Amino acid sequence: MRQSMRVMALVLGSASSVSIAEAQIPGMPLFTNPRYGTGFRLHADYGRPTETDTLVGDLTVIQGGITFALGPVGLGVNVGALKSNAEDLQACVNNPTLECEDQKVTGSALAQLRVAGGGNTSLSLSLFGGISTDINAYDAVQCSTFPDPQACQDYVDARNLKVLTIPVGVAVGLKVPLGFASLNLWGAPRMNLTRFSNCPSTGCPDNASNFRWAAGADLPIFRILSVRAAFESGKNPLTDETESVFGVGASIGIGGMR
Repeated sequence: MRQSMRVMALVLGSASSVSIAEAQIPGMPLFTNPRYGTGFRLHADYGRPTETDTLVGDLTVIQGGITFALGPVGLGVNVGALKSNAEDLQACVNNPTLECEDQKVTGSALAQLRVAGGGNTSLSLSLFGGISTDINAYDAVQCSTFPDPQACQDYVDARNLKVLTIPVGVAVGLKVPLGFASLNLWGAPRMNLTRFSNCPSTGCPDNASNFRWAAGADLPIFRILSVRAAFESGKNPLTDETESVFGVGASIGIGGMR
């Protein structure tokens, strides 16, 4: 009961604040290297915008996930969050407060289909598509534990706007032999479709379609370990401003998407 009252305080205390969450976390590029092989990998990545804004604080992003590939088909899932959010998430689980309203994590899934290349060939081509959305403090509210569950649910629904980001594009990769290893370079233009659901009574923002592009490099080390880096640029659908981000990461496994 004490936990329920804490969460109710979080929900009701933010009546005057309705924020729009971006489904794709600022600061993390979309890694879509088309060179991959049968197997799986565990990933960890670090990213951030190329420009800093002292008014919004630290936008460093951390991300973890797993990828699996079978022949030409690759699948990946990731969970990411702003570094500052990740540090506070456990505290919010144990003791929800008004400051927890803006805490969120993003879940994403990506599928790739290699349509050309791979193996010993230098060039690879794949098609890809995915989806991502945020999970925030309102998703953790259990209205069934409150004296008026319907009032609680109506309140939460009015303030839990969902933003779906759906990337669809093509990736081209080039294998560059280095003797001791092979450097994989790739580029991926795409369209980002942004869709809104669970909108408040004032209505949804307009759906948007924005062009983005990313380029990156991947260096396998003894096949098991791999390091990667990528740069991405495109318009933010909520601000209509061009934003650029970069990310670096490492993975371990056999095969899988890098």
